[in-house]
Formats: sequence, C-alpha cells, structure tokens
Amino acid sequence: MDLDNPAQLRILATRLRDRARAVAAVASAPAGYLQNRMGDETSNLADLLADLTYAVTWQLDEAARRPRQQTRELRRGTAAVARAAIPVGLALAGLGQAVAQLAALHALDAYEPSDEQQAAVHHTHHGLEQTLRDASAQLAAAAERMSHDADHVDDRPRRPPTPSEIAAHATASALPPAPPTPSGPNPTR
Repeated sequence: MDLDNPAQLRILATRLRDRARAVAAVASAPAGYLQNRMGDETSNLADLLADLTYAVTWQLDEAARRPRQQTRELRRGTAAVARAAIPVGLALAGLGQAVAQLAALHALDAYEPSDEQQAAVHHTHHGLEQTLRDASAQLAAAAERMSHDADHVDDRPRRPPTPSEIAAHATASALPPAPPTPSGPNPTR
C-alpha cells in the first residue's frame, strides 16, 4: 500500500465503509445465520487490522532504513493509516463482546420461559444490536476520517502537530470497559 498515494487511502476508506455496512447488516441477520455472519465479519475485520498494521510497521521499518526518503505526504499517510487502526480494533473488540452476548442468549434459552427470562433475553438481544451498531459506527467514522485524510495528504502543512498532540491522539481512544460476568442460578429444564 502506497501510504502517500491519496487513491490508495480512498480505497482504504471504501474498505472501511464496506465493513461498516457489513457489520450493521449482521444485526439484521436471521437467527440461524447470525453466528456465521458475525464470524465472517470478525475474520474480515481481523484481516483489515492486520493489513493496517503491516502497512504501518513496514513503513516505519522503511523510515528507519531510509530516513531521507520519508516525505511529508508519506508521514501523513502513515499517520492516517495508523489512526484507522484504533476504530478498527475497537470494532473488533465490539464483535468480541457480541460473541459473549450471543453466548448469553444461548444460555438464556436453557431457562424455563418466565417474565424474568423474557426480559433478560430482550435486554441481551437489545445489547447485542447496540454493540453491532456501535462497532459499525466506529468503522464509518474511520472511513470518513480516511476520506478526509486522503483529500489532504498532499496539502501544505499549516503547522506540524506538537509532540503532545500526537501522543494525546494516540492514547485518546480506549477499549470499552469489560462487561460484568453474569452469575446466577443454574438453568433448569
């Protein structure tokens, strides 16, 4: 991937948009297909994150070997791709949370139908849908940012970011807190 090429960054923005739409579509998949669709999207996001990681680390290795070949555009493109790794990773973590929510729905199926069981199923299913919407939103925001970066990768700099601004951006996003582990009575059949 040519990180200083705006066309390559636009292709990456399209990939991010495609993944955002696909993750959003998982929420509306029929029950029998939900697990497979989520598995596919988890694999697709992991591949995308691996591509981003490889592109950035390869470029950083090149920068160490050939520092004089590092242009302003190449540094901007590398930074843009590195920034995209944050929401992709967060979306991937969201799909991990969705797997736990699917497992909770499976466990709830073992309980005798009751108002409490139905409320728990509804609450968990709503949480699953919200998790998938949040993951999709992370990817859509990354696509918009990448499109913006592609449009401006070769602009003249107004002022370079300060070291503290760079560090603040790299550490601003954090993984969501871990959901509590459910505990309760053993299901009865």
